[in-house]
Amino acid sequence: MPVDDRDAEARRALTALPRDDATGPAGTTSGPVDPAGRSAGSTDGSSGEVGGWAGRVMGVLRVVTHVVGVNALVLLGTLAGLVVLGLLPALDAGGRLLARLADGSPSEHLWHDFWSTYRSGWRRANLLGAPVWPIGALLSVDAAVVRVVEGPAAAVLAAGVLALGAWFSVALLTLVAVVRRYDEPPGRTWRFVALFPLLSPGTAVAVLVVLAAVTLSVLALPVLGPLVGIALPLLAGGWLVDRRLDTLDARSA
Repeated sequence: MPVDDRDAEARRALTALPRDDATGPAGTTSGPVDPAGRSAGSTDGSSGEVGGWAGRVMGVLRVVTHVVGVNALVLLGTLAGLVVLGLLPALDAGGRLLARLADGSPSEHLWHDFWSTYRSGWRRANLLGAPVWPIGALLSVDAAVVRVVEGPAAAVLAAGVLALGAWFSVALLTLVAVVRRYDEPPGRTWRFVALFPLLSPGTAVAVLVVLAAVTLSVLALPVLGPLVGIALPLLAGGWLVDRRLDTLDARSA
């Protein structure tokens, strides 16, 4: 029954009740409580996770294991599609898993989630990613020409190839993020992807710094290539592009 506020005895009885955070069901205590307010036998985390430096180390190891696992899956997915038909679906599936990791909700079933996304998005990823191959072929031809040309023309060609390669790298990472975020036709998708480095130069430069750092690390320690050579740029570069797209979406809303 409702408590009558005029009843002084009822008010004293209510204020005498123990606090909720110190009691269990039916007002019973859940166990001895230390001065910090934790029940006996609890850890630093509220969900039973290990706290302190050990918890931080375990968290880092989980992230590293996740990144290495996604890297291996992207390589397998690329090979499963004989490279040409496997690269874009593998990047799409791997990028989605790494985006979840960056958002703090990593997949607990990497193998199943990767291949499920790979199969369901195979056609769309290859359709939207079709221009990647002719652009990549053009870059390869230009790079081969630079190696045989001498004199001032070689410097001009090298600068052109470097600029085109930088744009292509940023555009590819942007494409992976756009494919998972939006459902647009190929024409509109590539107009946005092609202009993104010009419209967001700060993000483009940050992505290039990430790619350069990963490239130098792999050159210095080649074993990193098959471990994180693809997943790490997808994770860091994808996070940078996602943050910029979040800003653009907020402005257009």
